[in-house]
Amino acid sequence: MIRKLISFLGSLLAAVTGAGLLARFVSPSIWWPPSIIALLLPGLLFLTLLFFTFCLYQKWRTAAVFPFLVLLAALPISTRICSFGMGGNVAAKEDKVTIVTTNVRSFKNDAWVSVEDELAFRFLTQKKPDILLLQETRNGKYVEGVKAATGLTNRHQPKGKTIVTYADGLTPIAHSFPKLGGSFNGFLVTDIETSLGTIRVINLHLKSNKISGMAGKIGKDGDVKEEIDRAESMLRSYGSAAAVRANQAEEIRRYVRESPHPVIVGGDFNDVPSSYTYQRIMTPRLRDAWAKKGFGLGTTFTGPLPGLRIDFLLVDTSLAVREIEQFDTGYSDHRGLKVVVQ
Repeated sequence: MIRKLISFLGSLLAAVTGAGLLARFVSPSIWWPPSIIALLLPGLLFLTLLFFTFCLYQKWRTAAVFPFLVLLAALPISTRICSFGMGGNVAAKEDKVTIVTTNVRSFKNDAWVSVEDELAFRFLTQKKPDILLLQETRNGKYVEGVKAATGLTNRHQPKGKTIVTYADGLTPIAHSFPKLGGSFNGFLVTDIETSLGTIRVINLHLKSNKISGMAGKIGKDGDVKEEIDRAESMLRSYGSAAAVRANQAEEIRRYVRESPHPVIVGGDFNDVPSSYTYQRIMTPRLRDAWAKKGFGLGTTFTGPLPGLRIDFLLVDTSLAVREIEQFDTGYSDHRGLKVVVQ
């Protein structure tokens, strides 16, 4: 009886994990539950592996077949979920370009208070980017502060939008934002002259899930009905946002495919590496810099939903990824990425 119960629960776990693996193939506008499960995929895969190992130890060969097939199906995206890259060395005699991306959360801390200039721009003076991609940024004094910290003279930032690309010698190509409430969530397409030639850079901040606040309140309300309603609201919100991101991904994919120059796509995807959004943007000409040279899960979101890698730098296959580094700004709920290409 105990064996049957454990086998049933383990098979159910494997089935849920398998549904999460479907997320990259099934548009959330058609069926959104896999996109929710994909958020938990690293943990689900680990538990499935434990169950499979337990079955082998107990010599439950029949029970081990299904989790084995699920783990086998996960192999193609295993390095997206947990990378074992060993970094690299920058060739001293070759030209290089350093790209930095981060969501700066309007230069505000967890209490939603603006941070001092010295802290706001400290990471910029440390990382010394040639190309800087910021999301949830601000105008006014912050523009001059960023320019002073980086030495970068030009920026691509449509009026009233909070996504900005800084570089020397840039040419704005296009931008796309939703018609309603679209100051935060969209993308910029910019051609930038570098020592490696012209690079097309797509800086994006895709549709936000708006569930972090709700997630932070779960477990803090004594009313069971309130907790259930909050969870249902989170699921609906995430499913709706995932469908919008899927449409944005199709737009971005077209710009990548049609680019006459090497492409770098970076920013806040608001989605994980096993998602449909990521899969559609990741055309054959791109590779994930973290999957290539990073080590570990690469978590970039430090908010109420732990363990999420939702910020990326995807680099054209014509460029060599030499280094990748994660860093904390000291105030944002996102970790930034610094990548060196040659």
